[in-house]
Amino acid sequence: MLFKFENIVGTYGSREMPWNPPFRMKVYYYLIDGLLIDTGPFSMAAEGIAFFDSHTIKQVFLTHIHEDHAGMAYWLQENKQLPIYIHPDSVEEALIEPDLSQYRLDIWGRRQAFKAEPVSNTIRTDSYVFKVIDSPGHCRKHNSLYEENKGWLFLGDLLNNLTPRSIFFEENLSESILSIRKILCLNFNTVLCPHTGILPNGRELLTRKLNYLLQLQQEIKTLRIKGFTDKEIDGQLFPGPDSISQMTGGDFSSYYIVSTL
Repeated sequence: MLFKFENIVGTYGSREMPWNPPFRMKVYYYLIDGLLIDTGPFSMAAEGIAFFDSHTIKQVFLTHIHEDHAGMAYWLQENKQLPIYIHPDSVEEALIEPDLSQYRLDIWGRRQAFKAEPVSNTIRTDSYVFKVIDSPGHCRKHNSLYEENKGWLFLGDLLNNLTPRSIFFEENLSESILSIRKILCLNFNTVLCPHTGILPNGRELLTRKLNYLLQLQQEIKTLRIKGFTDKEIDGQLFPGPDSISQMTGGDFSSYYIVSTL
């Protein structure tokens, strides 16, 4: 389904999450003035290619290298000969196709190797200047894009889940807190999320997530002072079976929330 927001055009597709059926996670494609922000996954190649072929793309920016954001980078490079910009520390990683777990392949598909260029502090189009903001948390090598004049913020996966009860093993919520605080100092109105869409109340939502993480951090600190281990704290704060951990072989777990806060 195509959509337009000011001078941004886009579309989206979705995939069912096997640990929470029939919930389907959406993936949004955003194109602004020839700049494509993230490529979507290989498992949505049909949706992606239809969008890419019907619009003029001049350059690609990846918020990070996970396969649901970079899965079509190889196709775009091979078929459109486009420059692809990514966090400088991910350039070498992009040259190698990762050995992904089967559940990741089932949901998002492969992330083939591609040649990326290190992004600088800004990305320019004919009409806009985007500031590149280092924003680790979801993963260490994660960037956001900020267009100051328009108040647009492309956050990658920093916002996504407002009240996480399980996170990916690469995530670090203490780093997320620092990144969110840094971003809240910016003058923005609209957040464009790759999984939840265009959020005109993005600042409010980001503040809500920050408050949730800070409250959790304080609860964890209090329990540590009382002598509880992180494993014990995990059991107290997130009791019950953890289906996503079981289905992902431990890649996602509430324990990572505790251990990184």
